[in-house]
Amino acid sequence: MGFGLYFGVWNVYFGPIGINLSVILLGLFALVLAILRKLRGKQTRLFEVSYLLFLVGFLYFTLHGRLLQPIFPISLPEKPLVDNNLTFNYALTSLLTFLVFPALLLIFLRSDVSLEKFGFKVLDFKQTMLYAFLGLIFTASLFLFSHAIFGYRWIFEYTFDGLVLWILLVSFLSVFTQTFFFIGILVNRCLSLENGFLLAIISILAFQMFIPASLPWTVANIIGSATKIAVTWKTRNIYGAVLMSVTVNLIDILIQIP
Repeated sequence: MGFGLYFGVWNVYFGPIGINLSVILLGLFALVLAILRKLRGKQTRLFEVSYLLFLVGFLYFTLHGRLLQPIFPISLPEKPLVDNNLTFNYALTSLLTFLVFPALLLIFLRSDVSLEKFGFKVLDFKQTMLYAFLGLIFTASLFLFSHAIFGYRWIFEYTFDGLVLWILLVSFLSVFTQTFFFIGILVNRCLSLENGFLLAIISILAFQMFIPASLPWTVANIIGSATKIAVTWKTRNIYGAVLMSVTVNLIDILIQIP
């Protein structure tokens, strides 16, 4: 059995199985809330939220740390933008964990999987542009300020093909799939039945439970996630959140490249 513990991340390996215990516990919390609401005779999507959290809590480390290793073995210490197997492994893990299998689960549960519920339909273009722009200015400024104060470096070398693949498969594809799950599925899809603040708390906690980070960066990440959810809440689509996430990720790479 392998064990790893970082701030917000608590993963355990049982042979070929990897489990994010933090997310599993959050899923149990959502399940308890769902049962309480059901006993009161109220409609709820928290059952689906709990099932989805159980799913990603099981899939991510099982795929990334175990099942995909024979196909895309990751060298240690990890070398992002140099080791393309790391890029392929991470991108495929994100795609399967946060998009493909959650969508299949919702279809299996006969839940509403319309484009509007997932946040792909723009109801008011001007409002979306306004809030996306304001959110982008705030999150980019927050990241630059945080980097200036708490700065860190994770890129020490890179190759041209490694940089291109990372931008395409991580900065765009993986970031999109994560935004789709944590904001599109966990928040936007459930707003019609659940309390938005509760959904925001669950989404932010779940996202943070996949990011090993120091306390200052955890606080910055939480503020950034809250901003993306607020923009999604106002616009009822995830395009603003995707724009903010992708842009900040690209800014991070630009700063990091030696």
